[in-house]
Amino acid sequence: MLFKSKPILLIQFLERSIRYIVMDASKKLIVEKDELVFDTAIIQEGKVTNVSLLQARLDSLIKEKKWKNAKVSIILPDDFVTIREEKIPVQLSYNEIKDYLHLHINQSIRLPFDDPRIDFEVISKDETTQTVFIAAYPGDQVRNYLSLLENVSLKPEVADISALCMYRVLSSQSKVTFSEDAHIMMLQWNPIDTSIMVFHKGIPQFNRHTRSTRLTDAWNLTKEGKWEWKIAESDLADFLEEQLNGLERFMEFYRYSVMDGEGSITNIVLSGYFPDLDRLKDLLNDRFSVTIHSLDLPAGLTQADAALYGLSLKENKKKATLFKQENKSDKVTKNFLKKESMRNETEDLSEGEVAND
Repeated sequence: MLFKSKPILLIQFLERSIRYIVMDASKKLIVEKDELVFDTAIIQEGKVTNVSLLQARLDSLIKEKKWKNAKVSIILPDDFVTIREEKIPVQLSYNEIKDYLHLHINQSIRLPFDDPRIDFEVISKDETTQTVFIAAYPGDQVRNYLSLLENVSLKPEVADISALCMYRVLSSQSKVTFSEDAHIMMLQWNPIDTSIMVFHKGIPQFNRHTRSTRLTDAWNLTKEGKWEWKIAESDLADFLEEQLNGLERFMEFYRYSVMDGEGSITNIVLSGYFPDLDRLKDLLNDRFSVTIHSLDLPAGLTQADAALYGLSLKENKKKATLFKQENKSDKVTKNFLKKESMRNETEDLSEGEVAND
């Protein structure tokens, strides 16, 4: 396919495949989508485990399509996504907040990993404090993906989080409206893992990602990219029941532990690449007294493509002022792939402040 300018690539790395969408850079239209399937795992528990194989296939694809030096944005695996809110002094400016967070990360602000890449957005203020939403990801993992993309002659632009991409799609759909008190669960159901992020008033409240090694052995991914159940159908029903029980426990935990009994899940938006989402939707409707939604996607895309489609909307949102105002969560899906020099400048400043203390 010929382009007057280099296309924009949107990539999602999965356990045994790479799913991608190609956009015309000038018209901002999706012109191609596909999936590269591998015979063996390339990513396990969010970490790239077969760098040489992954890089070779990507390099071959880039050369075949003549995409050298094309801009690329990716969706980071859900395994390490960490979100939280923190209260900080109200007098801090935007740049001072960055320095403050880097100084206090893994001291007064605890994260489950060292050397994080973080992004933040101020979501409220009062007389003495301001509340910031923080999204964090392990820095070493981000650098691994950055290196991989640069090694195949691509130009990394943005690294995003799947649930935030999906919420961007939801926010763009005028047909779907929610009450002010709605607590919306973005539920991605895949053959061997599930990802949950709950939003309230456009702000992520809580997230959880679970993966089952037992399910890994029960599913097979064909060369055509289709997931097939390998064992008895009754076992699949049992596994789904077990997962639904876990989902019910999560909803109770969210209601009583996260919200202190003052809020509960009111809506579930279901997507993912589980091969029978209609069956799952029926099971969810039978089990829970909340409204179950599916995302409305352009022709040719399926729910498996929802996150990548949301990533494409991020590329288009720069001039969409109304969209920025409506979707607060979009402000926190920043670029984790900023140049190392920018990050090092912030770290040097933080280290200087520590030394002065």
